[in-house]
Amino acid sequence: MFMMKKIVAAFVLPPGIFVAGLLGAAVYFWRSSRKAAWTFAALGGLLWILSMNVFGDLLLRPLERAYAAPAAPAGDVIIALGGGAYDAETVFSAGERLSPGSLERMSAAALLYKKTGLPVLVSGGAVFSAMAEADAAAAYLAELGVPAKSIIRESAARDTNENALLSRKLCEERGYKKVILLTSASHMPRSVYLFKEAGFTDIIPFPVTRTADKARRTYQDFLPGSRNSAARALNEYIGLLFYRVF
Repeated sequence: MFMMKKIVAAFVLPPGIFVAGLLGAAVYFWRSSRKAAWTFAALGGLLWILSMNVFGDLLLRPLERAYAAPAAPAGDVIIALGGGAYDAETVFSAGERLSPGSLERMSAAALLYKKTGLPVLVSGGAVFSAMAEADAAAAYLAELGVPAKSIIRESAARDTNENALLSRKLCEERGYKKVILLTSASHMPRSVYLFKEAGFTDIIPFPVTRTADKARRTYQDFLPGSRNSAARALNEYIGLLFYRVF
């Protein structure tokens, strides 16, 4: 019953409902128009494949494997990149104002601070929220025990390119040369590239949150409806291509 519920839910919720609709149309047109039936079937099959976790993980894996986190990172500063914030008015924890990606990054940044004692530069502006990502992240870091004097805020950046450029300015002002760059593993290749383009010459990548490598697969990995892993991967590949071309 549990498995049946999950399978039904996969085809009732988007994008599974669109897959079901296209495959249903293929069955409906099978007798009257084989060409239309095959077209709908092909579209349904393509959408199914593109929305499966296994497909998204296949795209994410090269990005997430590009850099390994060092066992004993050392540098002058930890640069933690924001990944989104929410306009939540009343919260119990400051972490409620952070998107899942930001929450994972800042949790890792707080732990890395406790291991190294290095200052943490949080970078991220108010892109789709009234509160800057850096401000929301700083509040969460403080909640986790990082002292205010060890938190540096860069609250104007709107994308990864501006993260790099504006963080570079702050690092130059403080004399930081060797930086530990902390962001999601899939986001790291684009981040390293842009930070090098911004003038950073000594970067220690510290990727967190790998989702593509799994100990085992389940039937849910082959159902339509993923964790948006394919979209995240394509966003990174398109971003890399864009900045290399323009």
